[in-house]
Amino acid sequence: MSENKTLIFISYSHHDRQVCESIASMLEKPTRMIWYDKGLVPGEVFRKKIVEKIRAADYFIVMLSCESIRSEWVLDEVEFAKKQHKRILPVYIDNTRLPDDLDMILQRYHSLFWHLRSSDKQFEESLDRIFGEKEEEPGSPQAPEGQNCIDFSSAETEQMRRRLAQEARGAFAQCYSPEGACLLGKAYMHGCGCAEDRQKAAHYFRIAQFRGSADASAFLLQMRLEDQEEATWDEPDEEFCAPIIQELRRLADAGSEAAMMIYARILWYGRYGCPKDPEESARLYTICAENGNARAQHLMSSNYYLGDGVEKDYDLAIMYANLALEQGYIKSWRRWGQFFRDGLLVPRNYAKAMEYYETGAKKGDYNCYNQLGDMFYYGCGCESDYSKAFTYYLKGERASEKEQKYGLREAKHALGRCYESGHGTAYDLEKAVEKYLEGYRLGSRKCKQDYLRCASLLMQQRNSPDCSGIRQHDITRAEEKQGS
Repeated sequence: MSENKTLIFISYSHHDRQVCESIASMLEKPTRMIWYDKGLVPGEVFRKKIVEKIRAADYFIVMLSCESIRSEWVLDEVEFAKKQHKRILPVYIDNTRLPDDLDMILQRYHSLFWHLRSSDKQFEESLDRIFGEKEEEPGSPQAPEGQNCIDFSSAETEQMRRRLAQEARGAFAQCYSPEGACLLGKAYMHGCGCAEDRQKAAHYFRIAQFRGSADASAFLLQMRLEDQEEATWDEPDEEFCAPIIQELRRLADAGSEAAMMIYARILWYGRYGCPKDPEESARLYTICAENGNARAQHLMSSNYYLGDGVEKDYDLAIMYANLALEQGYIKSWRRWGQFFRDGLLVPRNYAKAMEYYETGAKKGDYNCYNQLGDMFYYGCGCESDYSKAFTYYLKGERASEKEQKYGLREAKHALGRCYESGHGTAYDLEKAVEKYLEGYRLGSRKCKQDYLRCASLLMQQRNSPDCSGIRQHDITRAEEKQGS
């Protein structure tokens, strides 16, 4: 983009022009350029201009209404944006039900609900959070540099940044070593110290693989699974996955730490045709933890804390939590906050728990904000303060869907609870419904019953029998998305 501005393309029906212009005005910022088809004359030149702008766009907003879902233009634009791998934001203008073809495309994307907004200011704040330009309140922590590095130790993060600096000054002999190329591949794969770039990640992984890195081979296999999943909008079929899983297992058996971590995660969730096997998953994580992998140490601390895949053992949970903390693994501060909050093998100390949660939040673990919110909501070691709790939950909602989906789900559920009860904010059943639905779409099962209950209540208040089918459709779509 010229002048480094973010280009946002808006797809809409001309019947919704007034709402489109309202949202466009909310999006206006010096760092953004907003484009929609005002002033264009339909025809061949019109279509070419649309294609040109979608190709150039950084974000694609589609405004969904009873009018736009019948527009062939809107469907064509959405399909083309998906083909171009654009970041898509669906915005519901009314309580419409999507046709199957459009629903199939958009079901994976987080949505905003114009018709359920509590105020224009609230909706504008939601847009700013999504586009990363929300101004922080005085005294609120800034998003830490490198927050996307949450699943690496501090030493590994520093190694990636060092390799990126070497790449920038053309020190390719160091960049193209097996270790250096693999580090650069991971940096570009996760956006660690740089913009995420899967093409560059694959480039460096292929170089590392050529020079003998088994870990790079494992990462390339992982990318094949993820790319096929993205292309098909669902998990690849077992026939496609079987040889990839077999090769990952072979690499894991041969001692590749990356393959063990990837395969252990697949077994933990039971993905890509593999049945769930928490015991084998824990065994592989243990090997990596004993070899010094900070993420594996954190996961085994959790497993021993909860008794997942292993017998509960708080001593080992403490041991692995300490090892991960020593390596600067960001989520370790949350684990220690839980230990002090619950009094596990350490004296219960709510002040220490808050201290660890606050440190973890400042370092980039947004779920720590949810934990702080819970302490003020339920009065753990302090007087209950719903207003403070609500403020922390709002901060937890800034979590990345890609990197910290669990924390984002928890924030959505907590915010739904606050809006439903009127604790810490004004009672707003519509907002509660919106937050519960967003949480369930992200995979929070506990949001389902809360959503259905509140949606039913809202339907009664509005005395609108047409809502029930739409509400159930939302749940069905969320369940299909999660493969339940």
